[in-house]
Amino acid sequence: MATTLAPRVTSEPVQRSVRPWVWLFLNLPFGATSGFVSVTLGFILKAQGLADDKVAGLVALNLLPHTVKFFWAPVADVTLSRKKWYVLANLASCVAIFALAFVPIQISSLKLIGALIFVNSLAITFVGMAVEGLMAHGTPESERGRAAGWFQAGNLGGAGLAGAVGLVIADHVSTKAAFIVIAVALAACSFALNWVPDAPAEDLGAGNALQRTRRAVVVVAKDIWFTIATRRGVVALILCFLPIGCAAATNLFGAIGDRWGASADVVALSAGTLGGVASALGCIAGGWLSDSMRRAVAYAVSGLILAAVAVLWAIAPQNAVFYVIFTLTYSFGSGIAYACFTGFVLEIIGKGAAATKYNAFASLSNIPITYVGLVLGWVSTKFGPVRMLWADAGTEIAGIVVLLLVIAIIRPGRAAQAPGSAAGGPADLPAAVVVRAARSVDR
Repeated sequence: MATTLAPRVTSEPVQRSVRPWVWLFLNLPFGATSGFVSVTLGFILKAQGLADDKVAGLVALNLLPHTVKFFWAPVADVTLSRKKWYVLANLASCVAIFALAFVPIQISSLKLIGALIFVNSLAITFVGMAVEGLMAHGTPESERGRAAGWFQAGNLGGAGLAGAVGLVIADHVSTKAAFIVIAVALAACSFALNWVPDAPAEDLGAGNALQRTRRAVVVVAKDIWFTIATRRGVVALILCFLPIGCAAATNLFGAIGDRWGASADVVALSAGTLGGVASALGCIAGGWLSDSMRRAVAYAVSGLILAAVAVLWAIAPQNAVFYVIFTLTYSFGSGIAYACFTGFVLEIIGKGAAATKYNAFASLSNIPITYVGLVLGWVSTKFGPVRMLWADAGTEIAGIVVLLLVIAIIRPGRAAQAPGSAAGGPADLPAAVVVRAARSVDR
């Protein structure tokens, strides 16, 4: 996610240290988007007879703005302050969610539902960009680790919480009440801005907003070119298109729950609240794994873990108990993959313009999440959810094979680092955090 320029360094010291838990609340709206689309809407529409591929299509529509957000990120960098962008974008997102409360959640309303999902997702990209800018300016280096943890908790927890709460309210009260509660709760997250110092727009010299935006695009283009023109950059670019660690089956957890005899409450608990906790714990484990061995190997291992979970789930008995066990295990594995993805790309891009490069690679890396999700939705509709799990495992293995072949051929470790670029260190952390957190919704 987020800004396309490295944060502007100013001579003005930060007035106060931001409490790390504040990032949890500020980033809740970002994670909540995937939760209410894939879990709440997915379960409700599936109960009305919507095919799995249609549910996957809604999820892909939600991911679409995140796939190309890099193109409008300069606007957020060089126009308004981060706080202003956050308030405006979060308001737009919540209005779209609130509008869903007055749309019949049924197959005949699918086009209108899709349009509101797209508007919400587009607004959420600006929420993410604003939070990254605020983190970069408001977090002292000694506290970036804790801030990273809370930031991830907000993203992953937001996805689980919104999906679970929305589904429970929709099942026990009404769908209208579910979306109203979600919209109001996420709008309230803006109050957390009171504990964060503002971050101004990037200073790109004189000129109007359009001129400064054009200037930002030129800077971005040069940074990206200098990165992908190296061996490591080529590997990173290819990595963005490989279906490793996509964890795309999570987007169908709500739709396939009935095939395992899971009730709405069980789906809400396992694919929602507990799933978010499991993903967060997986991120911690993935961070340890990424630091304990070569990051390329760790990333391949994370893909193998997800493939193994999918295979075991496919051959296990189809009942609610195993649904809970494997949704939680799969969520934990997805957290491992997300953390390893971040570590691997961070190692490749180095320090130079880290926020810019991460945003570019994060946008591109949503492509496999989208196409694998669509493929799995089609397989689940045509052949059933069990074969969908086999297909999910197959995509992981295929991606790992291609990755290892690319590394063997290109041998990125032989490349000399560009001037000013060094191995990833503490200074890279905010950008790494942003991308990793985004990847539970998108990458």
